[in-house]
Amino acid sequence: MLGDLSVGQFNRHMASITQWVAPDAGCAYCHNVQNFADDEKYTKVVARRMIQMTQKVNQDYKSHVAETGVTCYTCHRGNNIPTQVWTAPKDRLYANSLLGDLAGQNMATKAAGLTSLPSDPFTPYLMDAQPIRVNSNTAMTGVGAYANRASTKQAEHTYSLMVHMSESLGVNCTYCHNTRNFASWEESRPQRVTAWYGIRMARDLNNDYMTPLTDTFPAHRLGPKGDVAKVNCSTCHQGAYKPLYGAQMAKDFPELQALAKP
Repeated sequence: MLGDLSVGQFNRHMASITQWVAPDAGCAYCHNVQNFADDEKYTKVVARRMIQMTQKVNQDYKSHVAETGVTCYTCHRGNNIPTQVWTAPKDRLYANSLLGDLAGQNMATKAAGLTSLPSDPFTPYLMDAQPIRVNSNTAMTGVGAYANRASTKQAEHTYSLMVHMSESLGVNCTYCHNTRNFASWEESRPQRVTAWYGIRMARDLNNDYMTPLTDTFPAHRLGPKGDVAKVNCSTCHQGAYKPLYGAQMAKDFPELQALAKP
């Protein structure tokens, strides 16, 4: 995957990953130091796929990351596991019997900004491709499974994700929207388009890169439902409207700019 690099370039890349991801454990975090070519450690298998994921973002998602790009440090910040990742929450449908079926709400989770909004805004939009727009010009919209997609209840799911995005970027609604007409693209700021691509980027990364690694991870690294940790807006942004406030780290690592040719 990095076979086109010189020995010096390759060693520089490995030294960088060590600082980005495993500054304490060093090479041994991913490698059998008696045989560096051995793939016995799951961390090495995961790291290889994460390098490809980084290349994918820089190559195909400039509509979101522009020329700033990403490196391993964008998410990891010196931690083996990024501090801001998510797994599907454990079902708590009847946490309070007086309220009956909570429908995933009224539990004040961090994912929903400690509000009463739905506690899992990620599975519908950053894994599945549920329609997030709930505005309707008619009294009743859709049929069958989508008959309720423009309801107040559905709007709460949308707002749950919006709260997450707002807190992840350290901004409020007006960073992307004109509050006179939230639905209008014509009256929205350019950042709304960037966010639109970001949602799709996170969804693709979770489905194409993270979820397929589920069986690679040991059980203690999986969520309460057995799913692998996945990315959301906060994974990269961590409270900043641009990750690391726009520091262009990726420009110094051309090997992360594009997927390696097979």
